[in-house]
Amino acid sequence: MLNCFDKDYKLQIQDKRIHLSTQKCEIMYRYFFRFVVMTLTILTANLLTYAISSWMVSYKNQYKPVTFTFLGMAVTVVILYPLFIKLESWVKNISITAIRSGKSLTGKYLGLLLTFLAALLVLSYFYAKMWYHINLFKVMLHGGGYQ
Repeated sequence: MLNCFDKDYKLQIQDKRIHLSTQKCEIMYRYFFRFVVMTLTILTANLLTYAISSWMVSYKNQYKPVTFTFLGMAVTVVILYPLFIKLESWVKNISITAIRSGKSLTGKYLGLLLTFLAALLVLSYFYAKMWYHINLFKVMLHGGGYQ
């Protein structure tokens, strides 16, 4: 029987604290990983939706308004439905691959953070291109204004 003055008892308490601390870190990592995947999925889906919608609208003058409206809605659903179903799994697989490669270089938590920041940087490039028609990397590297 162990009492609180026994060395083994103190070691068991410390082991339990370390184990609980490790579990907390793993739970926080899982929540952050889910946040990263959802954030990247939402941003990527929005970017693709905008690109497809812009492409569709470029054909609107070739059809009557009512015909184009229903045709455009149908094409949008046919294109985006499977895309949205697959997109989260694609982003998750890409994230896992990137995190595994980053994990070996920088560690599990820093690898996830660096992967997230790199993905945000890439998405920022495409959003700047879409909204302002600028090359974000050129503006960031060379400074100055944009046209």
